[in-house]
Amino acid sequence: MNRIVLVALSFSLISPMAVNSDDRIYETKNICGRYYAVEINGGEAARLLGLKDSGRVSSRVEQYCNFFR
Repeated sequence: MNRIVLVALSFSLISPMAVNSDDRIYETKNICGRYYAVEINGGEAARLLGLKDSGRVSSRVEQYCNFFR
């Protein structure tokens, strides 16, 4: 009986995380697409992606976005 409760609890905790990660991936791809389409600049893309504004912002954004291609 305890195992059934643990499995049900585990499943209920994992399911919302998958939805949130899918939303974050979609949002990241949208931001990167806007960056590559020159709708937003590197600083704006870095801010939206949550990257720090230190160093070469454009190269950091490109490295981050290349991961999601």
